[in-house]
Amino acid sequence: MTCLINYDILVVMKMRVEYIKRPYKDKVYSYPFLVTSYRDENKVPRNKVVQNLSHLPEHVVEAIRIALRSGGEVKSVPTDVIKYLNSIPFGEIWAVWCVMKDLGIQDALESLPENHKIPIIASICDRVINPKPYSKRALWDAFEDTSLKQLLGVDERISLSEWYEALDSLYLHQMEIQKQLFSGSTERLYLYDITSTYFEGKCCPLADWGLDRDNKKGKKIIVIGLLTTSEGRPIAVRVFRGNTSDQTTVIDQIKELKEEFRIEQMIFVGDRGMITSKRISELESGDFHWIKYITAIKRQEMMALVEDQEHPIELGLFDHRNLVEIKEGGKRYILCHNPLRKAEDECTRLRLLAKTEGKLREIESSVKAARLKKEEKIARRLYRWINKWKMERFFPVKYGEGYFEFSRDEDEIERYSVLDGCYVIVSNVDEKELDTETVHSKYKDLKYVENAFRSMKVSDLCVRPVRHWSENRVRGHVFMCMLAYLVVWEVKHRLNPMLERDPKTRECEGNSLREIWDTLKHITIGKLNIGGTKTTQISTVNKRQREILKLLQAPINKKAKQAL
Repeated sequence: MTCLINYDILVVMKMRVEYIKRPYKDKVYSYPFLVTSYRDENKVPRNKVVQNLSHLPEHVVEAIRIALRSGGEVKSVPTDVIKYLNSIPFGEIWAVWCVMKDLGIQDALESLPENHKIPIIASICDRVINPKPYSKRALWDAFEDTSLKQLLGVDERISLSEWYEALDSLYLHQMEIQKQLFSGSTERLYLYDITSTYFEGKCCPLADWGLDRDNKKGKKIIVIGLLTTSEGRPIAVRVFRGNTSDQTTVIDQIKELKEEFRIEQMIFVGDRGMITSKRISELESGDFHWIKYITAIKRQEMMALVEDQEHPIELGLFDHRNLVEIKEGGKRYILCHNPLRKAEDECTRLRLLAKTEGKLREIESSVKAARLKKEEKIARRLYRWINKWKMERFFPVKYGEGYFEFSRDEDEIERYSVLDGCYVIVSNVDEKELDTETVHSKYKDLKYVENAFRSMKVSDLCVRPVRHWSENRVRGHVFMCMLAYLVVWEVKHRLNPMLERDPKTRECEGNSLREIWDTLKHITIGKLNIGGTKTTQISTVNKRQREILKLLQAPINKKAKQAL
């Protein structure tokens, strides 16, 4: 693009770029103009506008301004040789680059071969910044025209095969990278949860049929276990076969913490379904004397404890307002209530009651029609269904040879309705270390891991689709996504003043992280050719962009310009 200035010669000593304010519709706007100074016939200094520059990009205007101010002698430059070559986004890349450096990610990746480290850094930046990350092939193509290539000082093009192999290399170094990023932490409490993600193909040896939390029927899955600090900062991630049950992943993660991070004492927080009664028995054995746990029991177990005459938990102890703690057998049981789950539990309970009653009516109909006569067959049919959904206590039944009747115990149903929205936390942490409220609060902190999965799978990083099939490459891909989430986690903490939402309006100054990246994307590197000399300039940074970069601890300064 050639600058359209109508004069054949720019006299550098006399010309300058000046911003002139002009009002429009009750607002005042500032426009750049090329201005020259001269003296009139009375030798009075005057200014003359040579050209309106407002049609040019900011970085081009800035480059012209710097070029005009740079010389001390009278120079003339033909305007037709001032050419704007192109511009590439820089602001968001620089911000992510600085955060990665502060977190130590770049240093931790030094263990990788140089031609593998660069694709991993590029992949992390791509995951953090772009709403829909590139495939490896597309990212390989786009990398050549990015400011990240200049920041990394890449001269020769890395082959596409090495971009794919970089994920294999990343997985092989995962342990040491995780250890280096976690070193120096004094954390004692850890959160753990699992999720799954599905595959479109069928070639990955890790992919198998299992409980798909994405409800994507007909797709094989892998299971992902994520370990974080009490604040949700990711520490380690592991990938399991798709048919792995939740509870079997727990012991592996605990052993990894012990062996990899040399943790001597810890409190492990896991959701119901993972730290089951069997896992609790293992954790309370001598081999795991160094670990304490906080978890919740399944609803089925809660109902069993309520019905156990020898256990101190009773229906009347559940309080919908306050926490109630009961100690039994060296364990602390904290009775809790979540009003947001009450309606859901009630709906589930009524649905299961209706399903059970429907099966009983089928049996009743078959007996009345003489299709079912023998007592043995009636009993077999009855006990196949009556407690399938744990509803037996609500349906008193009488049957015999050619005889069957049942009723619905409304009083018992009403009595148990008090459990809607209730759950029980169990822990062996000493009450001197964590009181009742704190144990409850730490269990609820599992929301941070859920937020991490939501960010990795849906809102920010798009771990899906998994475009790889070899085992090591899939594990490397998931670990790369965890590193990207570590950057997102840190960015959100630094931008908290902008991203924290008002409790009433749910509005915030920054609107969203996506809009913040879009704002920084307008900071570009412009390339100019002035008189045969190629120069690079960073565009002008406006007030809002400066505020964001200040919070991210990534100001555009001499350090940024030297990095280019």
